[in-house]
Amino acid sequence: METAANIVALWPRWMDSAGDMLRMKALVRTRCCKCGTLMRAELEDIVARHGSDYSLVDKLERCRMVECDGSTFYLASRTYGREWVTLLRDPRLMKMFEELPPVRTAWS
Repeated sequence: METAANIVALWPRWMDSAGDMLRMKALVRTRCCKCGTLMRAELEDIVARHGSDYSLVDKLERCRMVECDGSTFYLASRTYGREWVTLLRDPRLMKMFEELPPVRTAWS
């Protein structure tokens, strides 16, 4: 019998690197595990800082909200109206982000 730990997610190739995502004009967001804030991530900025081969999978950054010291993870969507995919594969990170606060946006 297979468990969730034995299942490997197969992701589209355009999610392999920030450069591929930029070329496909994919949408990228970050979500904070502490305050719940959902923010746009600019792929041009990510590629400029880390290079086009940089993968967003399992990458964490500090939350950019004032006075929040939480960690953010990345989500991606091919275009508006499509499903958002959480870019986490590491089971430890997935477990860490199982319980999240409600999503906050600029309009929340």
